[in-house]
Amino acid sequence: MKREATVIEVDGRLMAEVVRTEACQQCRACQFGQTASVRVELPEGDFHPGDTVELTLEEGRFTRASLLAYGLPVLLLFAGLLAAAFFGLTEVWQAVCALAGLGIGLLIIKILEPRLRQLRPGVRPCEKREE
Repeated sequence: MKREATVIEVDGRLMAEVVRTEACQQCRACQFGQTASVRVELPEGDFHPGDTVELTLEEGRFTRASLLAYGLPVLLLFAGLLAAAFFGLTEVWQAVCALAGLGIGLLIIKILEPRLRQLRPGVRPCEKREE
């Protein structure tokens, strides 16, 4: 997905600002649908406030991050449940083990958060356009 953005200066940093479209407002699946505009930090380059740049949303990264963030805790929830059932524990202990697996999955996600930030849906400048 490609979007045009305007270069603005915020607190001494150059950022690209993308204004939400009507379609994004109704979807709300990513950060574009949740706020009126999204600001993206620009890499080093010859950008000036008021320039228009083209940004690309990488969908493959979004899919991987979603799968890891949601799939890992659910997988460990079922692993905890199956392990408890395998050892013949009562239903109460099976539930406790399932919740423990979920908690471990969430803890792993929290520990991996810096790496996951690289996979989150984001935008990156792909070319500068002259007006």
